[in-house]
Amino acid sequence: MKKGFRKLFYLIAAVLLVFLSLPVQDVQAARALDIAAQRGYKLEERYQPAGSIITEINTGMILWEEDAQRVWPPASMTKLMTVLVAYDAMAEGKFTLDTEVQVTEKYADIASRYAMSNNNMKMGASYTVGELIKLIIVPSSAAATYMLADMVEPDAAKFVDLMNEKAKEIGMTQTTYYNSVGVQNELLFPYHPEGIPLDSDNATSPQDYAIMCSYFVKTYPDILNHTAAPEITIKEGTPYEEKFISHQISLEGAKYGLEGTDGLKTGSSDTAGFNYCSTAKRGDTRLVEIVMGVSTWDDQTGEELRHLVGNAIMEQAFEKYEYRKVLPKGTHTIGGEKIITEEDLWDCVSKEKEPVFVLEKGQVRVEAERKFLPGYEAPVVAFQLVSELKKNKIKHVLLQILKIIGMLLAFAVLLIIARILYVYYRKQQRRKRRRKRRRR
Repeated sequence: MKKGFRKLFYLIAAVLLVFLSLPVQDVQAARALDIAAQRGYKLEERYQPAGSIITEINTGMILWEEDAQRVWPPASMTKLMTVLVAYDAMAEGKFTLDTEVQVTEKYADIASRYAMSNNNMKMGASYTVGELIKLIIVPSSAAATYMLADMVEPDAAKFVDLMNEKAKEIGMTQTTYYNSVGVQNELLFPYHPEGIPLDSDNATSPQDYAIMCSYFVKTYPDILNHTAAPEITIKEGTPYEEKFISHQISLEGAKYGLEGTDGLKTGSSDTAGFNYCSTAKRGDTRLVEIVMGVSTWDDQTGEELRHLVGNAIMEQAFEKYEYRKVLPKGTHTIGGEKIITEEDLWDCVSKEKEPVFVLEKGQVRVEAERKFLPGYEAPVVAFQLVSELKKNKIKHVLLQILKIIGMLLAFAVLLIIARILYVYYRKQQRRKRRRKRRRR
């Protein structure tokens, strides 16, 4: 009986040892507000985000998430999708960053509405598409948003269709847009999309915006040229000159600047509270962060304090993870097998432990328990077993030898045929000469 218990004990111990030896992604035990507190930011409960997520841009690996699939109004972060659809149009050759757009009565009217973020659009002024993008990103101008959207599709309802089609195309499953600006449609009357209720409010999730921001920066990295500056001047030296300070105060050089931060945009409203999406790069590691639903609209301190919470979890992610070359191309021994890879393997891994690799279906990858954004999976590179390469090399050599032998045999046969034909030809010639002599 004792022997049986001893065997069971050893078996359980062995299973636990194997389990504990497996590399796993760090368990997230604290809330965003708790991480902020650990870093010296003692904030009240109302500054706990409704949802947040941090991902690595190349792999889509989730480094932090808290209620990341919670549906929430994006507010003015909506305008990022408007700009993304415009970048698609530029890629199709419809217009360029230097294309000029005139201010009309419609745009001047929208710019005069104080219930929305805007800039001072005056009749007679014109703006390049590049300037419009900066006005959308920094002061979050609703008028500039309409000017850019109309360049793509002047029918507001059809433009919203393009936004929703793009969201579906890139895998945003919890997102529905009702306008290009991020306010309720009643504030846009009479320029709101027809056929959509006036009380409609755009909806998305932190996870969906992580998908969108990752896609945007990877597909059109030029967007960072429009999002990185903490302050901008538009139409400098003209009667229409305006200066703006970015609401994204996690940007390098801004009030709560975080190292490497160069984008993207904030969003706030009476239904959303205070949101922002950010991206930062240090070395080869670029992270994307979405923070949504910090405090409420009547608490304007939330506009700044969302960045303290976001910076805290972002800094933690940079401290724990990095995107790097984990396996250089060449010869390696993994799991007792000697392999050769012809490409470097890059992955997002923990800084605290060396990665463990696994071979699977002719590919090598990092072995770890982790989560990815929808549409992403662990990076892999193909490999070949050295033993198989040797066998293949021997086969190749044998095939080459057989090929040479075959060529020699074919050459020999040709020589024999040529000899036979030559002998036959000589005989025919001699016969002709004999016939001629007899005739004489």
